[in-house]
Amino acid sequence: MAKNKRILALDIGTARIGVAVSNPERTGALAIGTIHLKECNDPYAEIAGTLEKYETDRLVVGWPLQLDGSEGPAIRRTKQFLAALKKKYPHVHIMPQDERLTSQAAENALQEMDTRGSDKKNAVDSMAACMILQMYLDRNAVSS
Repeated sequence: MAKNKRILALDIGTARIGVAVSNPERTGALAIGTIHLKECNDPYAEIAGTLEKYETDRLVVGWPLQLDGSEGPAIRRTKQFLAALKKKYPHVHIMPQDERLTSQAAENALQEMDTRGSDKKNAVDSMAACMILQMYLDRNAVSS
């Protein structure tokens, strides 16, 4: 992995995709937004545009394992989404990151900040992507 190259992260859901990006040093993550799947004509192009904006081809994706570590329907949906993304944009390097309990942790954090309504739904997905990315960065800090 090139030094000082940002990494983008996604928390792929059925209605929204949370998006986060690392700092250039790859030590911290920042939640940057949400892609609304029902309102977006081409979420793959939007992801590609975000990769281009942050000058990276590296993508950490939340891997939604069941609590017992097994694969369920969410993994199948994620794999299908990523296969379509990879078909359109084969240069994208995708790295899975276990995301168990990140959405719950994000929701708890936002509750403490008294975030409500649609703002909370959007923020949960983006913050979950941020947590996924931070876990990835922390896990890979020694090897970077």
